[in-house]
Amino acid sequence: MSKRILCYGDSNTWGYDPENQAEGAAYEVRLPSAARWTGVLQKGLGEGYTVIEEALNGRTTMWNDPVKPYRNGLSYLPACLESHAPLDIVIVMLGTNDMKPRICGRAFDSAEGAGKIAQVIRKSACGRGGAAPAVLIVSPVLIGSQIGELPFSEEFGGAAAHEESRRLRGFLQAKAAANSCAFLDAAEYAEAAGDGIHMDAAGHGRLAKALEEKVRELVRAG
Repeated sequence: MSKRILCYGDSNTWGYDPENQAEGAAYEVRLPSAARWTGVLQKGLGEGYTVIEEALNGRTTMWNDPVKPYRNGLSYLPACLESHAPLDIVIVMLGTNDMKPRICGRAFDSAEGAGKIAQVIRKSACGRGGAAPAVLIVSPVLIGSQIGELPFSEEFGGAAAHEESRRLRGFLQAKAAANSCAFLDAAEYAEAAGDGIHMDAAGHGRLAKALEEKVRELVRAG
């Protein structure tokens, strides 16, 4: 029976290409499926695993974006879980967009949103036999220290976004522990590339390898 893994994320799961940002071509700046960490993870895990990519540019943990609708990850989550059930593992990598001042702007509050997401999954019946699936919370790559000089600077509040994103890891790790979730820090394996926000293909590949080990570990643990 194939192990089903749901990957719930934002543009760094969608595969936004930091080196190819053609004006007016928002959906043409996406890394190929095989280069995204979800695709690399699927290849690495091989037969017996189904990796489900559930990604949306601008997705937040539990915060509404007054400029871009439908980005609230907590609101969409219950329908998403039911759509893809049964699930064995849910990988959640969110928090970067929460750093935008118009949305949240604080690492502590972003982690609160991640905790709410973890609770919904852990209380769901979308796993095997009506149980809950395992949850892996991934702290996203850091917003680049050079963000203040790049096009996303205004949206993310300038250089302060880098420091706030650095604080997120500890809060997320605490939320993972409090909700009996596994944890991985993406910043140990990848970094934001040219635009200060998104991983390049090499970063996706390194993160996928780390996630492959973590997924196999969770499967062994049952």
